[in-house]
Amino acid sequence: MNRPLWRQPEFWTTVAAVVVLSAGHYAAPTHDPFWHDLFRRLYYLPIILAGFRYGLGGGLATSALVSLLFLPHVLMTRAMLPRQASEAVFEIPLYLVVGVVTGILSDRQRKANESLRRAERLKTLGEMAAGMAHEVKNPLAAIRSSAQILAGHVTGKDAEFAGIVVSEVDRLNQVVNEFLDYARPAPLRREPVRLSAVLDSCLKLLAPVIREKGVKVRTVYPEAEAAVSADPAQLRQMFLNLILNAVQATEGQCGIEVSVAQAGRETRARVKDNGPGIPADKLKTVLEPFYTTKPGGTGLGLPIAQRIVAEHGGRLLLESRPGEGTSATVILPGG
Repeated sequence: MNRPLWRQPEFWTTVAAVVVLSAGHYAAPTHDPFWHDLFRRLYYLPIILAGFRYGLGGGLATSALVSLLFLPHVLMTRAMLPRQASEAVFEIPLYLVVGVVTGILSDRQRKANESLRRAERLKTLGEMAAGMAHEVKNPLAAIRSSAQILAGHVTGKDAEFAGIVVSEVDRLNQVVNEFLDYARPAPLRREPVRLSAVLDSCLKLLAPVIREKGVKVRTVYPEAEAAVSADPAQLRQMFLNLILNAVQATEGQCGIEVSVAQAGRETRARVKDNGPGIPADKLKTVLEPFYTTKPGGTGLGLPIAQRIVAEHGGRLLLESRPGEGTSATVILPGG
């Protein structure tokens, strides 16, 4: 699907079929209804092909094209074959229905296949992460302990190098832990939770980073906030990722806003920054695993956040405009 249309054989097959069938309609004897009935039935083949190959857009476009090419022939034969022409008129809505239904079914099947492939990748990643935890974390712990011991017996540049080893080992440990968090999610332990309380705890944990960046934080919470049934530990992990992303994006500019709002039976928590924003073509990509724009990042923060929200039966919405900032909204059903 990434190739241009004119380089896809299915596209030219569909076009050729529509052209050939239309030519057959106009070339067949006007007084012979057999050939016209046959050609108008065969029109369904390119419509179905386009719907399965290109989804709703392809099915609808092909059925509309077929209808436009077929309608003049119906009008031309109305005088000689009034009954067949009247029946043929009702074929046009059927073309459109078949194109729409085929396209919708194809899009749903494509999404189901993507979900299946994602599940298979997640299973493979889980197996890989389990092996990584066993093979990597123990040696890393030994390296860190040795570097700390060396740091206590050396001075100057040697002590600085030992400190670098410790910090890099900590970073590798964080990468391994994020792999495990993404690939082997812990089961939910639900309890009544107020999102404002979870957000406040995250802001306290990130207070040193916020002060270092010089970022101003504004909180907006409702007076009467409904509790949601959720796992507070997993929500804390998710909001830590979202708030940290917002803090790192502002770089001491106007600041960030953390808010909670009620929308019927849903509770919405939003983290908004005033950073440079995300280009529209990359807005969906940032939710893909391992995609990152930050040096040293793993690209798992937002995918983990999205998974946690989905497991709670909610939605994660990202909105961004270049130069105006980004907002991440977590929507959770009421408890």
